[in-house]
Parts: sequence; structure tokens; C-alpha cells
Amino acid sequence: MAEFKTPVKPNKPANGNDNICIPPSPFLNRLGYGTGVSVMQLVRSPKAGQIRSPWALKMINKRVKPNRVYTERLQAEADLLRRMSHPNIVGFRAFSKTKILYLGMEACDLSLGDMIEKKVEDDCEPFAPKYILKVASDIGNALDYLHTKMQILHGDIKSYNILVNGDFVVCKLCDFGVTLPLDENGVLDKEKAGKSVYYGTEAWSAPEVIHGGTISSKSDVWPLGLVFWEMLALMPPHTQVDDTLDESGDSFNEDSMMDYFSDRYGTRPVVPGNICPVQYEQSLALFCSCTEQDPGSRPSARLVSDAATSALMSVP
Repeated sequence: MAEFKTPVKPNKPANGNDNICIPPSPFLNRLGYGTGVSVMQLVRSPKAGQIRSPWALKMINKRVKPNRVYTERLQAEADLLRRMSHPNIVGFRAFSKTKILYLGMEACDLSLGDMIEKKVEDDCEPFAPKYILKVASDIGNALDYLHTKMQILHGDIKSYNILVNGDFVVCKLCDFGVTLPLDENGVLDKEKAGKSVYYGTEAWSAPEVIHGGTISSKSDVWPLGLVFWEMLALMPPHTQVDDTLDESGDSFNEDSMMDYFSDRYGTRPVVPGNICPVQYEQSLALFCSCTEQDPGSRPSARLVSDAATSALMSVP
């Protein structure tokens, strides 16, 4: 099968700088944010009568004091994106350190996390099986490229780092600010990683990350499984309250409630009771296989993608 690639635009000089006019932040639409950074939408002015596609600009948050760590991380992400070309990975557009530090990327419609929030506001119905399988197919494909071609661990898989265009026409992986190198066996390359550590987001982190163990490509597969759970439960993993706790009548302050949730990090969440096991059979099978406690029992990203792609053929 031919490999389709996302075109990567050179954006003028090879050093990645693009002399574009960026308006003040109040005139930019914020698409998202992370630790110390904001992602803004830049609607570019037409050029020679042609409409130009918008960009997503990752910029250091103005509330953050000048920090070499954030600058180096943004530079490293730009360097990595510039080297990658894949239909399910957000495309590189530009990088600049002059005047305003920014990383310019392909803009997509919405993050899956935002779509989940919107679904809660609108109807609270879980995503249809075909959409869960589409995410599994596309993001599994992106992770396979990362793990095998680039030998990189994404390190922060979650719904907010998955972008969706249209009605799940295509899903793309984004946010490569905390990646880690893998060796030829898909295991964390400690020599290349140096002092770099696994950051991730705890609620999505695999057991071996939470409790200490061998970090490998399978540490990206676990949180992908939790993304499928998010699309069923319409909430972040490990934020649901057990019925037994509701019935106990115990009062919890904020700290004890956080302890209650964090004690469940690195475990497989219970499937919501309103999910029909027959209707969601294939999605649940992927969720369960990706969230096996033993990393060796989890499928590779390639197997996840292939299984989901095959299942999509039989889903209306």
C-alpha cells in the first residue's frame, strides 16, 4: 500500500524562520494550552488573491517568566516536527526565535478533548463505535510511525493531544514537547535520553510509569486505550466516583478526593454501565487489550491500527 504523506512546507528559508505578522494575543483565538504554553490560531492574510490556510501557533505563555527549559523544549519540538511527514501527525509550518518565539503548525478543527466536552454539553451520548475505531486506526498509525520509523515515544497521549478534522475525516497526533528516544527494541534508550524523564499526564499514564518499570513503546499504547474509554465515558480517566462511595455518605475534602482518584492511576477504569457490549464489542476489545497491566500483553500500535481499520469495514 502506498504511503500518503502530509506535505511539509519549507516556509521560506531553511532555518525555519518565516517573517509573518503576528497580532497581539487578544486578537488571536486560543485553541488550547499546556504547561507554560498556549496554542493560538493565526488566520493568515490572503496572498496574491489566494486564501491561505490558518496556522496553529504554539507560544510560551506570557505569564511564564523567560525560561530556557520552555525555549529549548519548543526548539526541540520544532526540530522533530520538521523531520516528520505523516498523514496522522500535525504538519510543521514554521519556527521563529526572532521578536516572538513561536512554533507554527498545521491548524485542525478541534481536539478530541474539546469534542468530548462539547458532547457532554449537548447530549451526553457516547461516541459511536465507528468514531472510536477511526481514532484507533489513525492514531495507532501515527504511533507506529513514531515508534518504528522515528524511534520515539510520544509520552503524553490523551484526548487533548489528538486533533480531528471534520466528522472524523482524519485524526492527527500533536504536542511532541516531551518525547523520549527508543532503541531498536522499542525500549527507552536511557543513554540517548540522558537526564530527560517521562512527563506524561498522570491520569493517562501506564502502570510501569506510575509504579516504576521499563518504559517502552507500550507505554504509549496504554493511554491510547484510555482515550477509547474517554470516548465512551465522556470524562477524563479515573475521575469517576464509584457507587459504593456515593452510598457511603462519607465526606471528602479536596485533598482526600484527589488521593481517591490518584490511587486509581495506572489501573483499567470500569466500563460505563450504559455501554452496550454487543454494539461496542470491537471498541471494548481494543480498550481492554491496550490496558493490559503487563506491557508485553498489549498490542503494538501497528496491530491496534490494523485491527481498527479492519473493524471499520464492517461498521455502518
